[in-house]
Amino acid sequence: MPPRTLTIEQTYFVAAPVRKVFWAISDPEGLAQWFLAKARLPPKKGAEYWFEWRGGYAHGSKVLDYVKGRRLALSWPNTFRGVTTQTRLVIRLRKSGRGTLISIRHSGYPRTPGWVEIYGGTQAGWAYYLMNLKSVLETGRDLRSPKDA
Repeated sequence: MPPRTLTIEQTYFVAAPVRKVFWAISDPEGLAQWFLAKARLPPKKGAEYWFEWRGGYAHGSKVLDYVKGRRLALSWPNTFRGVTTQTRLVIRLRKSGRGTLISIRHSGYPRTPGWVEIYGGTQAGWAYYLMNLKSVLETGRDLRSPKDA
C-alpha cells in the first residue's frame, strides 16, 4: 500500500561554507536575497515565523526545530479549495569538501488529485528557489525576475 502522503526530497551542492548557507536560509536579510521579499524568523524552536514573497503572497506558522548551522524545520501551511494542511519542511546542511550539501524534505501532502497538483507545483518551486540560492551564494546573481509567475 502506498504512503498516505507525498514527500518532496531535493539535495544541492552549494560552493559556499555551511555558515553562509545557514545564514541564507535562516536570517531575514539572507532569505530576501534569494527567496522572499520579507521575513520574520526567530531562531528558536516553537517561535512563530512570517514569510512574504514578491507579489504579496504570505504565510506564517511555527518553527519546529532550529539547530544553528545544521537544521531548520518549519510547519508549512498549504491551502487547496479552502482547506489548509500543515506540511513539514526540514532543511539540513552538511559540509561537503569546500562547500555545503543542502537537503530539503517537504512532507505531508495528501495523496489526492488536487493536492498532487499542489505537491507538483511546490516541487518545481523548490527547484527554482534552491537553484537561485546556489546562484546567489556562488556568483552573487539573483536569477528571479518580476516577470516570473
